[in-house]
Amino acid sequence: MKIPENPNNNDLRDSLVQLREDLSQTREEFGQKFEELNNKIEKITIEKSDYKFDVYGKGTDGMVRLSITIIIATASVVVLSSFSPAMIAMITALLNANAG
Repeated sequence: MKIPENPNNNDLRDSLVQLREDLSQTREEFGQKFEELNNKIEKITIEKSDYKFDVYGKGTDGMVRLSITIIIATASVVVLSSFSPAMIAMITALLNANAG
């Protein structure tokens, strides 16, 4: 935008009209950039949330597997420990029967 050294009313009016158009165009460009930025922020937020849920799900699955493994191991020890005296008595009885 150029304003002559000795502007008349028309020159000033034309300059103001051009300034208004430039500001309007800049405002529209700013609005578009703002929308793009909002879309990117929303996308990042959604991806971050998905990642959090994915990590939470994997952690929960691991804890469930570990719990099941501990329960099975404990149950095996309890069941086998109750069979142990009976097995020893049976083996002792068979060995004494074969020996005598």
